[in-house]
Amino acid sequence: MEPERPRLIRFATHVTMIRAIGLIIVVFALFTLLAALVEWLVEPQTFKTFGDACWWSIQTVSTVGYGDDVPETAAGRIVATLVMLFGMAFVPAVTSIIVAILVERGRRGLAREEPPRPHPGE
Repeated sequence: MEPERPRLIRFATHVTMIRAIGLIIVVFALFTLLAALVEWLVEPQTFKTFGDACWWSIQTVSTVGYGDDVPETAAGRIVATLVMLFGMAFVPAVTSIIVAILVERGRRGLAREEPPRPHPGE
């Protein structure tokens, strides 16, 4: 019996463009909502509603940062720093890894194709 492969390897061998886009959206959305929740709990005086915290989180993760809502406490700024680093590094890293997997699978697929056969009479 063959040992079960790690989940990441299984994902890499079965990834499709739709799955890849879905994973990127899920990772981005989950982190954004988690960041909003943490910031809302850490700074309820600045982010009076969860919606306000979500707006701040989306701005921060996407690195747009309008500056209309900003953390004022040290704890809030630590959370914001982590969210900014995530927005600048983790989302592009996940995207790059998935693109690399897709490119490698495409390259392997091209290498397995048979060379074109000459047309009769050539």
